[in-house]
Amino acid sequence: MNKNKILLLVLYTLALAAILYYPVSKIVKFEVSPDYEEFKFKATVYDPYDPMRGRYVQLQVTPDIWESADRDLVRHTGYAVIRKDSKGFAEVLRLTADFSQLPKGEYAVKVNSIYSHCKNEKSNIMEYHFTWPFNRFYLNELKAPELEKELRRRNTPMILKVKIFNDGSFAVTGMEKH
Repeated sequence: MNKNKILLLVLYTLALAAILYYPVSKIVKFEVSPDYEEFKFKATVYDPYDPMRGRYVQLQVTPDIWESADRDLVRHTGYAVIRKDSKGFAEVLRLTADFSQLPKGEYAVKVNSIYSHCKNEKSNIMEYHFTWPFNRFYLNELKAPELEKELRRRNTPMILKVKIFNDGSFAVTGMEKH
């Protein structure tokens, strides 16, 4: 081999390594990272199949409401700080606008479409409604037809399992019937 071919082979190898680094590092992080906790969320299926977008189910993940006496706490986007209840399901402790202010050991996920309204006219309690980022679950192509038969009815209760990492990222690990 001449020097040009060796140099070209080295450059291709470096380019391939650079291209593969990011996805491989994310997969390794989500599979072996010790800094996560797995939470269970109650969810209901309301769109069991969409032939245009592939095999996924649209989910209504709960809890998606948080109550507070604070007005104008967060708008549009923020972070839901969560913990496990006695049965292992996620519950929202509070909403916050700043992720960097969280104490160590608390888990939070970025939530969207936050809007608020007064719960009733006599109280100062505000209801904050929001959308979780994992409201869509893509199905395994081999298991999808079997699961879709079970999910033909709307509002099928499900349990969504999600790994929440210390840095606010997440990975959906599974879904099962409630």
